Amino acid sequence: MKRFTGLAMLAGLVFTGHALAADAVRYTAPGKASADLDMASLPRVEVTAGAHGDAPSAWQGVNLIDVLRAQGAPVGKALRGKALAEFVRITAADGYQVIFSLGELDPDFGGRKVVLVDRHEGKPLDAKDGPYRVVVPDDSRPARWIRNVTAIELVEASTAEHAKP
Repeated sequence: MKRFTGLAMLAGLVFTGHALAADAVRYTAPGKASADLDMASLPRVEVTAGAHGDAPSAWQGVNLIDVLRAQGAPVGKALRGKALAEFVRITAADGYQVIFSLGELDPDFGGRKVVLVDRHEGKPLDAKDGPYRVVVPDDSRPARWIRNVTAIELVEASTAEHAKP
């Protein structure tokens, strides 16, 4: 009986941890306490994009680089040295993950437009996609258009001991 209870608890944790979307997105970065993002204070953008043969349509949200900047990530002139090896990992409620390098996102380097959207054609995202989804208009394949975003994490990846910050 004890084993069954443990398995039932584990199944419940897996189900609640990965099967249900959260209303907030959790941000974590090295040396900082994790926090739920407040995207209401960030500038809103609209992009037009289509995926899987769908006609392009309007998506509204906030630029990922603005989210990172607001959280103190090294962007702009601070993006140099070891910081160039940092990346952003985005996780969905079902455990699906995608990554973007800081250099790819920063306007001074790659300038890739990545938008954390909460609206499609002016309406809130439905339960299948939302409440938050990533849209990458210039990706040829929409594999990084991750749905049900629950976490954004800045990850230090440098292995060089001598790299300057």
